[in-house]
Amino acid sequence: MELKNVNRYIPDDPDYDSNFLYFRSEDGQDFYESLSKFTKKYKLCIDSENIIRSVSEDVSRLYPAGFSVVEVNKLPAGFNIYGDWKYSNGAVVAVPVDYQAKAETTRQKLLDAANSTIADWRTELALGEISDDDK
Repeated sequence: MELKNVNRYIPDDPDYDSNFLYFRSEDGQDFYESLSKFTKKYKLCIDSENIIRSVSEDVSRLYPAGFSVVEVNKLPAGFNIYGDWKYSNGAVVAVPVDYQAKAETTRQKLLDAANSTIADWRTELALGEISDDDK
């Protein structure tokens, strides 16, 4: 079962009071009327890039607005909902890591920290307050 691009809506003739939230997929399927169609163990909320953002064994516990809802029977070891996993062809797979971008981010953080320290030393040197160890 899959509900694509679920959003909130207000039905013409609501079954419950105004405090009740209604959801439906892009093809008009009501989320709550579809609950029984989810038969696999794990239900997942995935974003537009298929990144898994939420998981539950009980589909009614998900907040589906802004997501698609899919299901799988197995989750891999180390699974989390922090953007490291995606739904692809009916399975949960790891998001490929861009090690070059990750290294560049680390490099930039280290350069920023070094520049901050050096700027402090320049100020201390100009004021004549730098210690012999920092020279």
